[in-house]
Amino acid sequence: MMDFLIYEGKVAVALAVFYMFYRLLLKKETFHRLNRMVLVGMVVASFLLPLCIITIHKPMEMASVGDLTPMDLGEEMAAGLAPVATATEDAVAWWTTALAILFFAGVTFVLGRVTVSILSIVRIVRRGQLTREEDGCKIIVTDREIDPFSWMRYIVLPRKDWEGQHDSIITHEKAHIAYGHSSELLLVDILSAFQWFNPAIWMLRMDLQELHEYEADDAVLRSGANLKEYQYLLIRKAVSKSGYSVANSFNHSILKNRITMMSKRPSGKDCLCPIGQR
Repeated sequence: MMDFLIYEGKVAVALAVFYMFYRLLLKKETFHRLNRMVLVGMVVASFLLPLCIITIHKPMEMASVGDLTPMDLGEEMAAGLAPVATATEDAVAWWTTALAILFFAGVTFVLGRVTVSILSIVRIVRRGQLTREEDGCKIIVTDREIDPFSWMRYIVLPRKDWEGQHDSIITHEKAHIAYGHSSELLLVDILSAFQWFNPAIWMLRMDLQELHEYEADDAVLRSGANLKEYQYLLIRKAVSKSGYSVANSFNHSILKNRITMMSKRPSGKDCLCPIGQR
C-alpha cells in the first residue's frame, strides 16, 4: 500500500510541474484544440511516467562477509536494536493505514459524485422527448427548468428553448459532441478521483472545460451567427447552471472569459476554420 501512495505522490508532482508549464506557455494562447490535447495528454502522462522504471548499473565495492558479521557489533547491541526496529515498523504501518483510508475515502467521494451526475443525466434522457437529427445527434426535450447541455451523443434542451430560437444553442452543443468533449471530461473526472488532494488537477479541469466552451463558441460564430446577438444570448442564459459535472453545459461561470476570447485576435496561424480541421 505504501508503494501505491508513493506512486500517487509522484503523479501529483508530475501533474503540478506539467500544469505550471502550461499556465506559463499556453494558457493565454488561442490554440484551443492544441491546448485541449496538451491538457489531456498531461493528465495521462502524469499517471504513466511514474510507472517507468529506469535502471542504472553502477559497480560497487562489497565488504567481506566477515565484516558484516553481527558478532562484530556485540550481542547486546544487536538485541537492543530489535525492539526499536519493531516500534518503527508499527508506527509506519499505522500512518500508512491512516493515509490509505483517507485517500480512498476521497476517491470514493469523487467517483460517487461522478456516478450521481451520470445517473441524473440518464434519468433526464429517459424521461425526455427524443428527436433524432440527420447527423446522428439525439435531442432530448425536457420539461425541467435546466440549462441546455450535451453529453456524448445527446443534446438536452428545456422545452422553452426548443420552442424558441434555438439554432445557436444547437450549433454550440453539436460542436461539443463533434469534438468529443464529454469523453474528455469523463476521463479527467475519473482520473481526478485519484488526485482529489491535488489542486492542479482541479485547475486543469476548469481550464479544459473553458477550452471546450471556446471551441463551441467558435463553431457558433463560424456558422454565421451574429457576434453581439450571440453574446447577448450567453448573458441571458447565465442565470443558472445545469449542475451536471460530466456534461458540457451551455452556461458556465466563465462567461466573461468566453466573451473576451470571442473578440481576441487568434494566436499565430490559428484561425476560424471548419469543425474538425482545428
